[in-house]
Amino acid sequence: MRNTEWETSLYEHQHAMIKRLDDFRKRAKTADYSKDDIMVIEHSFQLLVASMLDLARYVLQHHYNTDISSRKEVLDALIANKDVTYEQAEQIRTLIQLRDKVLHDYLEENFADLEEAMTLRRYSLVEVLTKEWTTRLSSTKE
Repeated sequence: MRNTEWETSLYEHQHAMIKRLDDFRKRAKTADYSKDDIMVIEHSFQLLVASMLDLARYVLQHHYNTDISSRKEVLDALIANKDVTYEQAEQIRTLIQLRDKVLHDYLEENFADLEEAMTLRRYSLVEVLTKEWTTRLSSTKE
């Protein structure tokens, strides 16, 4: 059963993460980031990508009746259901790889990769997909 309150809360959460990332993105190119700034950016990015994957799992469950047991399976299921274009799939793959790099290689200095993704505003795909997916769910007869 759909949980529209959760969908709305998730969208608001994503919007807040995107706004936070945009604030950092708009800083002067020569601005130095403190360790705290870097942690905020990394954490916001991780949460944003995780929320996109969770919403995708939710859509796969409620729109396609497909149960996905982990976030690692989400992209393949989206592709199998032809729910994303080739370009979107490649962008999602890039976001997932970057998130995994930041999440699992947290002792490494990976901020340059994340900074590039922010400059290109790669994370904006999340908001686009959220709107598409919630619209699709709204058109589903329950």
